[in-house]
Amino acid sequence: MFTYRKYLTILSLFLTACSVSKEKVSIIHEPLEKEIISQSQIESSENGINNFIDGMMFMEQGEYARAIIEFQEAIDKGSNSSELFYYLSDGYWMIQKYEKSISFSKKAIANSPNALDYRVSLGKKLIALNELDEALEVFLEASELESTGEILFIIGDIKLEIGDIDGALIYYRQAYKKDKNLTLALEVAAKLALEKNHREKFEIAKELFITDVASPEYLRILIESIQGNDNNGYLLSLINDFPAVETNPLINNLYNQIGFQFLREGKLDQAEKYFLKSININSNDRFPLYYLAVTYQEQGKFNESIELSRKYIQSFPNDRDGYINKIISYLSLQNYEEALNELNIVKEIFQSDFEINYLLGLVNYNLKQFIDSELYYSKALEIDKKSIPALHGLAMVLDQNKKWVESDKIYESLLKINPNDVQALNNYAYSLVERNEQLSIALEMSIKSNLIEKDNPSYLDTLGWIYFKTGELKLAEEYIAQSLLFDENSAVVLEHYADVLVNLNEIERAIIFYKKSLLIEENESIKEKIENLE
Repeated sequence: MFTYRKYLTILSLFLTACSVSKEKVSIIHEPLEKEIISQSQIESSENGINNFIDGMMFMEQGEYARAIIEFQEAIDKGSNSSELFYYLSDGYWMIQKYEKSISFSKKAIANSPNALDYRVSLGKKLIALNELDEALEVFLEASELESTGEILFIIGDIKLEIGDIDGALIYYRQAYKKDKNLTLALEVAAKLALEKNHREKFEIAKELFITDVASPEYLRILIESIQGNDNNGYLLSLINDFPAVETNPLINNLYNQIGFQFLREGKLDQAEKYFLKSININSNDRFPLYYLAVTYQEQGKFNESIELSRKYIQSFPNDRDGYINKIISYLSLQNYEEALNELNIVKEIFQSDFEINYLLGLVNYNLKQFIDSELYYSKALEIDKKSIPALHGLAMVLDQNKKWVESDKIYESLLKINPNDVQALNNYAYSLVERNEQLSIALEMSIKSNLIEKDNPSYLDTLGWIYFKTGELKLAEEYIAQSLLFDENSAVVLEHYADVLVNLNEIERAIIFYKKSLLIEENESIKEKIENLE
């Protein structure tokens, strides 16, 4: 957590000290226009003057008790000056007589209500005593006399300490506006707003950044304040309006943020442009290497994504993200062999990684290596027992491995968690119809899945296949035909449609669809069907 207390009353560190060093004394005496008391101020009393001078000498020597005695004697001789009360307050402070110190500070203010220094001194003492509400009141009164940047800064610190974040931010920003040398006040405000996720974090960070567009720290704060928000317009204007920003050592991070925002907006060409600009500055920056690979995937440039992922892996061999990106690109290309080769390389490095084991289950399933698929889906679920995708994957592979008691149990648990889980409804229904079991229940689940998610080719095929199994051939043809309208590249659906056509005695059409299925995937069973029909 960012610590602000260190800024609290920057010019009053002496207040907590009890040392008798001369250095401490020199800090106590803040610049006063009336550093030496005049003779008239202690009623022309020669002895009073001498007592005051002796008291000051003892203060300089760190003999605070003797100084107090001298100051008190000056009072006894008739002195009633504000300066005398002020120095008495400091003397009592240094011997830890805090109540008396505060009392004499107040007397000094009562004598000279327009003396700003006396109020500031009292306020700082109250802060040191953690009397923050009273200190705040004193400094607010001081600001009415003269609203200096330092006083406004201190008010901001007090507001922060008492939990008034909005008030603190207001006074920090006012302090900077009053004194442009107090960039620290604006920096504290920006860091506070960022930490608290304040609604004005971006505005304050922008105000800070403009004070020095070449500052890496200020650019970092600005970028962090923008993350998750749509401020690309402002970021782009920065580059145009402040040419010096191009010299900022963190300019590549600015390009990263612009690229990431374009990626989120789906403006992929622009995202690619800025990620490439970032990589040209720092070719080993993880962020653009990773997200440019993602951008290429979104653009359908899977080979480019694979090449970039290779570079990422070369630079960061122990970081799984590069491998994941590469594997996803292979999966998108339906290159399951290469995906498996990649996974076999990394599975020893990331043995306990959920996503690696999940992908191993998925890839082996697509390669029809169901025993291995079951192994890795099970391992993924050992890592994350509540993963819905892994539960779906394991249920599917258990069904392929004819472990129906186990697969049915998973489907039922998924539907207990979410009765509208369309994938569970469809897959469970398809499993039952393939086994010719509980067809009425399968039909009910399939109808529900199609009501929840319309025009899904897989769900339409399942419903049509159930109607086929129950002898409703016209309905079967209707739904499977609809499935093919949305996806004509499924070998299984094409075979299902041909099977329906055979039963409708449309042999020639059936042979056409069987052959279409074979063009997509070799299948000896379909070849036998064609031979028998011909």
